[in-house]
Amino acid sequence: MKPLSALRWNEVCLLLILKIILGVIAALLALLLVPVRLSAVFDGDLKVSLYLLLFKLRLYPGPAFFERMRLKGQRKRKEEPELPRAEKVLKEEGVRAVIEYYLQIGRLLKSAAERLMRAITVDRLYLDVLVASGDAAQTAIDYGKICAVVYPIQALIESKMRVRRRAINISTDFLHDSGELKADIRLHAVPIRVLWAILLFFIGYAGNTTDDSLEKIAQRQ
Repeated sequence: MKPLSALRWNEVCLLLILKIILGVIAALLALLLVPVRLSAVFDGDLKVSLYLLLFKLRLYPGPAFFERMRLKGQRKRKEEPELPRAEKVLKEEGVRAVIEYYLQIGRLLKSAAERLMRAITVDRLYLDVLVASGDAAQTAIDYGKICAVVYPIQALIESKMRVRRRAINISTDFLHDSGELKADIRLHAVPIRVLWAILLFFIGYAGNTTDDSLEKIAQRQ
């Protein structure tokens, strides 16, 4: 009976461990399905925050801990310089290979950006710009430049992303010496869709790298 009891005890422990592992996996999958919300507000000062369920993480101005980690990472990169892939390709294969490499990366980035934009929903897009410079002619020129930048970006966002609420106002004031800018942008995305877009980008990048390597081997043979 003792060996049998020990066997049953081992089975209970294995079953408990399996349940814990499955529970952790289920919890992670559930978190990947929970929308992550990003808020960026500018009213003299920029504030960027990330929300997940009831938790809030301030991204900018960043906490002191993350600022120290960022500075530490910069110092490490300076201490350990790495030769960029483009420079390696240039030395080994020439200018044409570098151009083709950047074209491939550009196509992959464009595809990944489109997937990411489709995965994001803009809940609020509020922008209020007051253009003023103290000079009427310069104010008119600045107004035209700002419109030429803002409205095409707005059209691109609305064509690629789902925008629920938007209010964009660009006006001029010929009496004041300086303009004002107020912005409130809030968006959300499901993490699993974002991770899927990033995964497809890395698969495409790895696939191109593998294809290049196989082509080199075939040429040598």
